[in-house]
Amino acid sequence: MNRVRMVKEVSVGEEGAAMRRMWWGFILALIVGSIALVPGAWAASKPQVGGTLNYAAGADPDSLDPANTDSNPGEAIGRMMNNFLVKFDARLNIHPDLATSWSQSKDGLTWTFKLRKGVKFHDGTPFNAEVVKYNFDRFLGPEKPLKSSLHTPIIQSVEVVDEYTVKFTLKVPFAFFLNNLAHSATALVSPAAHKKWGKDLTLHPVGTGPFKFVEWVRGDRIVLERNDEYYEGKPRLDKVIIRTVREDSARVLGLEAGDYDLIVRIPPEEVPRLQREGRVRVYSEQSNRALRIGINASKKPLDDVRVRQALNYAVDKESIVKNIYQGLAMVIPTMVGPLNTGYAAVKGYPFDPTKAKKLLAEAGYPQGFKTTLWTPKGRYLKDFELAQAVQQQLAAVGVEAKLETFEWGAYLSLLRRPKDESKHDLYLIGWSPSTGEARWGIYPITACDQWRPKGSNDSFYCNKDVDQMIDKAVAATSLKERDAFLKKAQELLVQDPSSIYLLATKETVGMSLKLNGVINSPLELVYVDKDTWKEK
Repeated sequence: MNRVRMVKEVSVGEEGAAMRRMWWGFILALIVGSIALVPGAWAASKPQVGGTLNYAAGADPDSLDPANTDSNPGEAIGRMMNNFLVKFDARLNIHPDLATSWSQSKDGLTWTFKLRKGVKFHDGTPFNAEVVKYNFDRFLGPEKPLKSSLHTPIIQSVEVVDEYTVKFTLKVPFAFFLNNLAHSATALVSPAAHKKWGKDLTLHPVGTGPFKFVEWVRGDRIVLERNDEYYEGKPRLDKVIIRTVREDSARVLGLEAGDYDLIVRIPPEEVPRLQREGRVRVYSEQSNRALRIGINASKKPLDDVRVRQALNYAVDKESIVKNIYQGLAMVIPTMVGPLNTGYAAVKGYPFDPTKAKKLLAEAGYPQGFKTTLWTPKGRYLKDFELAQAVQQQLAAVGVEAKLETFEWGAYLSLLRRPKDESKHDLYLIGWSPSTGEARWGIYPITACDQWRPKGSNDSFYCNKDVDQMIDKAVAATSLKERDAFLKKAQELLVQDPSSIYLLATKETVGMSLKLNGVINSPLELVYVDKDTWKEK
């Protein structure tokens, strides 16, 4: 059975078909844009074996434990080391991975998976149904890793049927259950390694993927080596070294000098030159990454909805996209990126500084107020410049925001503090739901029961009506009904904003002319797999 037929047979009816139609529409548009950015033909040489790939990332991961990472640097590296029951391709179609086939009961509450035989973890632990149950019991049990909310509202129990068959019983029918299983957090880890290392699994990750973990020197490099026993065959590369290079210009210079084979987040102003000169490849993909200025709604005056509305009116997003991103981004009305199933093009906030000042006056701040604006530097495309622009535009309506920058790891640590210990006011943050659907673009970062440190809601925002719409979307039995609830949730988030909603970026990567087979996913994940290779 070929791969295309398998995808067709295991799709989920109306929802699967709709998702594919949406994605093909986007992919056709992306192909046009992407070809224009590729400065030269892809290499047609015969794939070669061996060599080391040097990859310059913009930030250190927060964790290499897939269930506890909260950022895409960790997710991208995790996809080089791990496997899933099912996996996404570059168009977010679902394919078999460690599950070879699956079936769903008529009521949608039971999913049964047949598992791949002969797979071993990097530490020699055999893969089987007990491994699957162990990994999901970790989410559902008392440990409650960071991403447990991906599964706890959905999964009731996991049962071992036999050595290579596992059954999931759901609390509610959920059409995007397979998407959840393909989420980066659902990568399957060695039970032996988890039992041995516990919370330190982040420093000793053990998966079944094409590359094995060697070392992590924080702030400098992560080294992976080929897994010769990978179930799909030996990877072509010997080794992958991921360097942390925070300055955009340093990554570009390193690529041109041959120090790096692959870099992320090429600055928009460099794209025309690199394209024109043709000494490297440049590839741009619209991503699901939505950037916003989070608002700590537990602090005054940010707890006043009129203030949060005023901040949204004060920022000229169109100007930012034009002048800072030069077209490598698009304005979005909420925190939901445009490629997510369930994205709704609701009416957002136009640039209206007069309206912003009026709302501030109504809230009791006719002269504005002072606050702080936190930002990482090097994690997102043009993050510091974006924060500066927002700072200047807020100042024009009387909001004086002191700009403070942080290294990415320290930044996340500060944002993960519980409400009573939180120090942030406004903060630049991104979110790319690795399920490819809008519910996961909203729930983890807005739900009343997802405040830090339990979940990822670092705004300490709570709107019961939004939560209710998300709950109804999960329980919906049709695509039309679910999308209606998700649209209503997005409309409510405009009326009662949790953030200053900004834009969705394109992920623009640079590659050596000798490098082939890099994956640039719409999930803002740039990674390599067994088929990635370098010309010698």
